[in-house]
Amino acid sequence: MILHKLLGFFGQVRLFRKNRGDPSLSRLQQFLYYRFRDKSLLIQSLTHKSCVSPDDKDGIQSNERMEFLGDAVLNCLVTEHLYRLYPETSEGQLSKVKSLIVSRKILGEIALSIHLGQYLLFGNSEMKSGGVQRISILSNAFEAVLGAVYLDGGIKASRAFLKRFLFCRIDSFLNDSDNINYKSKILELSQHDGFGFPHYSVISASGPDHAKEYRVRIKISGVILGEGMGPNKKIAQQNAAREAIDTYSKEMILSHKGEKQDELVSY
Repeated sequence: MILHKLLGFFGQVRLFRKNRGDPSLSRLQQFLYYRFRDKSLLIQSLTHKSCVSPDDKDGIQSNERMEFLGDAVLNCLVTEHLYRLYPETSEGQLSKVKSLIVSRKILGEIALSIHLGQYLLFGNSEMKSGGVQRISILSNAFEAVLGAVYLDGGIKASRAFLKRFLFCRIDSFLNDSDNINYKSKILELSQHDGFGFPHYSVISASGPDHAKEYRVRIKISGVILGEGMGPNKKIAQQNAAREAIDTYSKEMILSHKGEKQDELVSY
């Protein structure tokens, strides 16, 4: 059993070198500003499920378990940090800020900034489909690396890691218009004026499976207010909501309510 684990470990190292042109683990640790005592933890945190045995259905050999741990550490430390940073902010507002800070988009941006994708271990199919740039994979890998830091250095090292890459950028994330939750904003407007929940519908989806482009339409009280496009339904909905906020008017919705519409309402 021990021999099997050792062979698996060194096999991962060989795959790492083969797939990524032998980038140095030392260089990655320099980017992370953290040197692992147990480098096998770092290697496992970089191991995508596409490069492990198909028999590993529970994700034991990949970074999925470390991602699970890192997600818990992330939520705990971000919550603590926001609690101390904003002593007079309500629980509801803190929850909104936290949901942005730990979002896939933000974590993916951080992973891109430290070139984490260059060091991930992929199977050939995932490599060819562009996994190295996929935000969902990068954000998961960031959480896995955090989990590895926690196992290797404990809560103090994990807090320092997040302070370096996440906490110091909270203000810029909050002030970036691209990070505004437009779906929440349009929902607040709609409910405040008595229109209930906005309705989103996919009106088209084009492109291959690994590069889909979705077009989503948003209606409030039956009135079309916007359309948005994106590489997944979530982003397309956000873009549609963003357009709807620009065109939103209670009076306009009331005046068009019940009409048959084939195109966007505009002035």
